[in-house]
Amino acid sequence: MALRFTSRTVGALAVTALVTTFLTSGCGGDDKDGGNKVFRPPSPSPSATVQEDTDPGTREGIEGARAALQAFLRGQASGDQGVCRYVAQDGDFLRGPALRGDCPAGIRNTPHLLRPQEREALRTVSVKGGRLADEEAVIPFSALHSESGSMTERTLQDEFTLRHNGEIWQIVK
Repeated sequence: MALRFTSRTVGALAVTALVTTFLTSGCGGDDKDGGNKVFRPPSPSPSATVQEDTDPGTREGIEGARAALQAFLRGQASGDQGVCRYVAQDGDFLRGPALRGDCPAGIRNTPHLLRPQEREALRTVSVKGGRLADEEAVIPFSALHSESGSMTERTLQDEFTLRHNGEIWQIVK
């Protein structure tokens, strides 16, 4: 059996040969162009590392309360039981309808109780308001803003009250 090459086959072979040549030409190199150097991304500044390692709820003032509430709501939407650190063990919020006295179980069940749009809203929630009143931070539902999804006051509650326990802001009611 004799192989016959048509002009189409010859053209395809030529293109393949050219592509292979171009792709393999970058594999070599000499020492003059820095071919032995390894790229390493710049190390983060110490202040950026410290900021990433600290808990957002430890910040002072209303900013810390906002950060703690935002971290709690986002974690609640995804079922992250680690956000229970933002709930005061002696507060009304723990005994409320969302957590029913058991924060880890309440958080674990939350994603199943919310509609998809509500879950999405909580995952992208930002807290941009509230006020300090004596030793507490009061953050109304109207201070919560989401990038996507939708929720109403009925999804959560009309306002959140947080208290700083000396280390971290926690939701008390």
